[in-house]
Amino acid sequence: MKIWIDIRNASKNKNIFTKDFVEYLFLNKKENLLNIYADKGFEWDGKIVHESFSTFWGEQTLFLQQLKKDKNDIVISFEETFPIFYSWDLIVVIPSLETILYPDIENTKLLKKYSYLYTIKKNLKNAKKIVCFTQSTQRELNEKLNISEDKIITISPFFPSSKEISLPIDVKAKLGIRWDYFIYDYNYYSNNNLKRVLEAIKEISKKRDIYLVILGSKNANNREIRELILSLDISKNILFGGTPDGNELGCYYKEALGVIYPVIYDNFPMTLHHAVNYNTPILASDNTETRNIFGNSIVYFSPISVSSMVKNITEFLDSGKKEVDYESIKKKYTIWDFYNHLISIIR
Repeated sequence: MKIWIDIRNASKNKNIFTKDFVEYLFLNKKENLLNIYADKGFEWDGKIVHESFSTFWGEQTLFLQQLKKDKNDIVISFEETFPIFYSWDLIVVIPSLETILYPDIENTKLLKKYSYLYTIKKNLKNAKKIVCFTQSTQRELNEKLNISEDKIITISPFFPSSKEISLPIDVKAKLGIRWDYFIYDYNYYSNNNLKRVLEAIKEISKKRDIYLVILGSKNANNREIRELILSLDISKNILFGGTPDGNELGCYYKEALGVIYPVIYDNFPMTLHHAVNYNTPILASDNTETRNIFGNSIVYFSPISVSSMVKNITEFLDSGKKEVDYESIKKKYTIWDFYNHLISIIR
């Protein structure tokens, strides 16, 4: 069987989850002939690369021609969009519907916006199977996009790797801060709920000295966020850390009081894996999926209530910094299980 893996944009955007999976897949391949469509920056011999494959029209024309030429038995795609006229077996992996139901393209032209959404929905309709990571995503695929339940398979994902800390740095000295800090590390502004976090920090800072370090280049460059910080008069409590290098990122997490993860749409495990790998306390939105994963090992709050955030974050601070160990959780979500479950679908 000839299997191809499609990570054109995932590799371009340095998606650690797909990188770990592809490397594991190639190391463990047996009877299947595996090939890959990837970005030019993805280090793998034999990959097929074309810059136009990632553009909308290039995807629908040039990439489709390449797919026909390769005569794949099956393609496993980690991409949101795919040629809509591809008629062979396709498995689409959808970690979350966030970018489908809340696309981060509000400021683009209407034609591009609706062609993007049409392509995504058409791909899902055409796919032989759709793999998702949570029951809530499976339910939304069925209820909101009218995808047949027979096509949807839920597979527990794994926590992607994070770089080891080889050269420790003093984050507080680097940033010039005197107090302890929380991390906010979520770049998808359309649904990141950062406004409520900033309002909660304003209330908490009235009684104690605390920083919020906001990571991510999109957050750092977002004018709306900066204007909100000024209007709340909390500039002295907020720092933008940008996108630290891999080695530095671990130090940011290791020295933090915790990571605040207030999103309404959970994107497990794409963002919380750093907190898990560096054993950083997690303060997260209270939902069924997160509780099923973490149980009582993290702090929960209502993502739509500032008062809930203030109350539960304050209680966490009053209890003192806690040491956490997520090793038992990582053992429940392994790349080995994910690999075997996914491969079993196509055999």
